[in-house]
Amino acid sequence: MKPKSPSSDFTPERCQHRTRTGRQCRSLVADANSSFCAAHADSEPGDSEDFRVALTRHSYNFQRSQGVNNSLGVLYNLLAEGRISPRRASVLAYISSLLLRTLPAIEYDNEHYTYDDDEPEAQDQTSTASAATPAARLVPPGKEPLPATAEEFADAVLKRPKPN
Repeated sequence: MKPKSPSSDFTPERCQHRTRTGRQCRSLVADANSSFCAAHADSEPGDSEDFRVALTRHSYNFQRSQGVNNSLGVLYNLLAEGRISPRRASVLAYISSLLLRTLPAIEYDNEHYTYDDDEPEAQDQTSTASAATPAARLVPPGKEPLPATAEEFADAVLKRPKPN
């Protein structure tokens, strides 16, 4: 078995600071909760600071692309100022990209579906069936609505044609 090179092993007792050329500092870490030696602990961006307020100030609850864009702009500034670590910024930017990808689906749902919590509660109990199921829930083009009962669903599954 070929031994691993020392540079490929993660050694938490050694400083994880890297220079611009990629060389790693090999000094011992300052304390067990840190990944950096005493010389580099203060120079590395800390992830203990809470940027939630700054990142969400004009985000519109991330329900609009403009809100995600505003948050990404703040994230860019924090990274450029060295106030947030590149790793944390990368994770937040990835989450933002996922949020952006879901916005068209959310818009489609809002235009084509109604939800139980969007409907006003029934004033009288005479129409309990209509209160229990959403009224006028649309089905996407080319799709069949789901059966209303479990028995109807089981019958539909058993009667569907088998794939070749």
